[in-house]
Amino acid sequence: MALFMVGYCTTTGFATYYMQYLYGDINMYAILAAVCGVAQLAALMIFPLFSKKYDRRQLYTGATVFVVAGYLAFFFAEHSIGLIAVSAILMFVGQAFIQLLMLMFLADTIEYGQWKLGRRSESITFSIQPLVNKIGGALSTGLISVSIMLAGIKTKGSDTAAAAIDASGKLTIKLAMLAIPLVLIVAGYVIYLRKYKISKEFYDNMLADLKFRETKPAADR
Repeated sequence: MALFMVGYCTTTGFATYYMQYLYGDINMYAILAAVCGVAQLAALMIFPLFSKKYDRRQLYTGATVFVVAGYLAFFFAEHSIGLIAVSAILMFVGQAFIQLLMLMFLADTIEYGQWKLGRRSESITFSIQPLVNKIGGALSTGLISVSIMLAGIKTKGSDTAAAAIDASGKLTIKLAMLAIPLVLIVAGYVIYLRKYKISKEFYDNMLADLKFRETKPAADR
């Protein structure tokens, strides 16, 4: 979750710089923001339909494929608002799915904690998400601040932004906005595949075991 949030916040935080310095028209940022917002809302609406047909691992895999495709397309999209829009749709539909899945994974750990340790900790578990969001936001802000200085947009001790940046500055923005977040998001997916063991079968068996324990006499528990 932390890796995903750092990547997500970094990409969204760079959007205005991308539209101003790479695409060349800051006024088109409003269009990009609208496309991203509609894509996320649409993803939230269609997620229940997909969740009935596919399990969570399949959904996470599909969402990650969308995100990877979006990031790769975005890397070469700076001169086409149409390609930027398509890339943003792929990225933000995938990211919306992943955000929902993260909440579901977090909720599953409540039953896992009860099954493994014998107690439920809803408040502690759900307090993790805002903490991770804050950490992700803080780390992404630091990355953005360093990157815009390296790109030549701002210099240390000055609040004045440059009117334009050279080719190396543009590459710096693209790497920080797209390449680094993509690596973080894919790394989070790999960690999920290797470490997260609460599959649907595991979860169903765990719930059945918890229900069985509740039916046993207290002395036998």
